[in-house]
Amino acid sequence: MRLKPLLLAGLLTTLGACAHVPDYPALRNVQIGSDAAMMLNELARVAALSPEQRRRELAALENVRIDDARRFQAAALLDREDSVEALERGLKNLNALSGIDERAQPLVEQMKKSFKARIELRVQAARAQELQDKLDQIKALEKSLQQRTAPPARP
Repeated sequence: MRLKPLLLAGLLTTLGACAHVPDYPALRNVQIGSDAAMMLNELARVAALSPEQRRRELAALENVRIDDARRFQAAALLDREDSVEALERGLKNLNALSGIDERAQPLVEQMKKSFKARIELRVQAARAQELQDKLDQIKALEKSLQQRTAPPARP
């Protein structure tokens, strides 16, 4: 008698595992905004490019009329450069974007913050190097003054 309920429970569990889960149309229709998806795809594509390919694409973008999509593409390409001028141009391109949807706005804002922080870092690094060079010059001058004023050693 105890075997029948256990057999029935095992059979129902097995059948329950094979049951078809209904589709939830609300989840299937959720889409990322077209601007956000385009921007994320562009960032992934640019990350996979070699430095030479990025330079060629950036040169090609400079020769065409630029719209929001191309501005973002140029900013993504400039994001991979190391110079302050390139970062400033990328930030300028991001600031010129207009009409992007609210789903893409956080991505653009984060990129702007990244550009600003990297520009500030480059400026501070250049300033630190300049101060280090001046400090080295002062140390060299101090050393030369000490050598001049030191009395000659007697044998």
